[in-house]
Amino acid sequence: MILQNIILKESAVGLYNRSRKKLEYKNDNSVIFEKDAVLLTNTYLNSFSVGKWCTYCGLDNISLCIKLRGNFVVKVIYAYMDNNKKLCKKQIVSECVTSFGQKTVEYAIPPKNHGVVYFSLKALSDNSIIYGAHYEGEVINEKNVTLALNICTYKREKYLMRNLQLLRESFLENKESLLYGHLQVFITDNGNTLPIDDLQDEYVHICHNPNVGGAGGFARGLIEINKIKQQKNVTHVIFMDDDVEILPESLMRTYRMLKCLKDEYQSSFIAGAMLSLDEKYMQHENGAIWNSGRCKFIGRGLDMRRFSNVVLNETEGEIERRRDYAAWWYCCVPVSVVREDNLPIPVFIHEDDVEYSLRNAKGIITMNGIAVWHPVSANRRVSGNEYYNLRNMLIVNAKYCPDFGRKRMVKTMAVRLLMALLRYRYKDMHLLYQALVDFCKSPEWLLSIDASRYNKKITEMGYKLTDMSEKLEYSRREECSKLTEMNSMKDIVKWGVRNKGLSQLMCQLVTLNGWILPCEKDTKAYVMGVHPIDLFRAGRVILYDDADFKGIEVRRSFKQIFVFMALYIKSLWLIYTKYEKSKSEYQEKWALLQDIEYWRGVYDK
Repeated sequence: MILQNIILKESAVGLYNRSRKKLEYKNDNSVIFEKDAVLLTNTYLNSFSVGKWCTYCGLDNISLCIKLRGNFVVKVIYAYMDNNKKLCKKQIVSECVTSFGQKTVEYAIPPKNHGVVYFSLKALSDNSIIYGAHYEGEVINEKNVTLALNICTYKREKYLMRNLQLLRESFLENKESLLYGHLQVFITDNGNTLPIDDLQDEYVHICHNPNVGGAGGFARGLIEINKIKQQKNVTHVIFMDDDVEILPESLMRTYRMLKCLKDEYQSSFIAGAMLSLDEKYMQHENGAIWNSGRCKFIGRGLDMRRFSNVVLNETEGEIERRRDYAAWWYCCVPVSVVREDNLPIPVFIHEDDVEYSLRNAKGIITMNGIAVWHPVSANRRVSGNEYYNLRNMLIVNAKYCPDFGRKRMVKTMAVRLLMALLRYRYKDMHLLYQALVDFCKSPEWLLSIDASRYNKKITEMGYKLTDMSEKLEYSRREECSKLTEMNSMKDIVKWGVRNKGLSQLMCQLVTLNGWILPCEKDTKAYVMGVHPIDLFRAGRVILYDDADFKGIEVRRSFKQIFVFMALYIKSLWLIYTKYEKSKSEYQEKWALLQDIEYWRGVYDK
């Protein structure tokens, strides 16, 4: 069985192939070389993750097959990280190949428990051609696999129609595809704007749904899949966001891996990495660790154009083996978890994917090349998200992190309220307090509210993003640090000493980040993810999203310090009188949150 095709595609992204001298790409299926030109496949999308294939799949006799014509030097190389995370390489093959017609050469790949394999071709004469290449192996126990995509959308026709057309062309209507007849697409339309009659067929299933957020949309998709999973022989479900850019090869690699997955990994989730849509070579996340809400994002910030990062990304160290959740931009789950008593909990948006993984995943599998491109929203801090992030974190922790007690909650509220104050986002302080209030109302409250209507209330409480393009022309744009709430004080001090100097850092600490000094008169502009350390002595500030320049204008206000103190004192009262009781009630009544009875009541309204 073919395990992985080599993608012969020319791209400025740097994820497909590397080359030296002139290469001419033909229709993404062949490459013509001039003499001494070199093609290398030591890239994110074309290196072969031999360690992952041998670890998770039952395979024998893995080999590399290359179809070529002309004169080449062929090298096959194994690369891995040693215990000190130093990149090591070992040559498997080095030989000259000459052929006057198309010829397929085959090389055995020795089994390994970590690392990657790649090959290079150097042309010894002009007009030498590679027609394709792939890695293959003998499957010990091949499984029948049918995938069901579970997509939730809300008035994003532009992105959805693009992805649906790609799926049709690549798989649903392509009889030559291995996935033809083995892929079903379920789309839940929370905006009720998609034309069902025009789009629905035997492979595409669309249902209109109330606007109950991502949790309710994905839950509805699972309910619809559950109805026909036996009829369509569905074996796995892939959660997928509507605004991703799909890489067809990712679906193929997922499908092929599932066909030869070892029995002990049948309950594992396969997590697709998130690559930035703006900088397509930057990895934003490759699985994550919940860590009671102080998430550790595996592989964040890796430039996947660098081969050392490609190998590092496949290294399964102690931290990587602790992955416990996979986000729903691309998450493949076995259909055995799709049951009426095992649905996503009704948190509207945010942390629903975390909870679902913590509840169901018996391990998280990742692999280079199984990924999607997705917008990175670090610089779009929507006020409502501050509410949902905190409230839903507390709900998830009540079930899965019961040791997250009063002491940690006191610190969490202090940090979150203080960060909002120091960013001059005073409305967010009220939303954070409201999140704690609502968590302390117990699960009955969560099950009784109209989530869509309540979301409108939360939205009204926060800041409204508006076009800041004109104001940005008359303000001073500032560079920002990469610090976030996740950074410890030790991280902040290290960064400050390195980038600001010890004297400047001490000045900021002594003057409470400049709050006891006169503020600067000019208006400064920062991206929304700015850390307070960057706002030293800032008075009037524009916080904006550098993708579309929407944002808000805020300013320093001393009276908000007293608002902060009042909200924190009220938070302490809730924490010491109601917090533990609410935790216990969530633990006792958790089954009600994941049962279909709640969702039936919502969808029937």
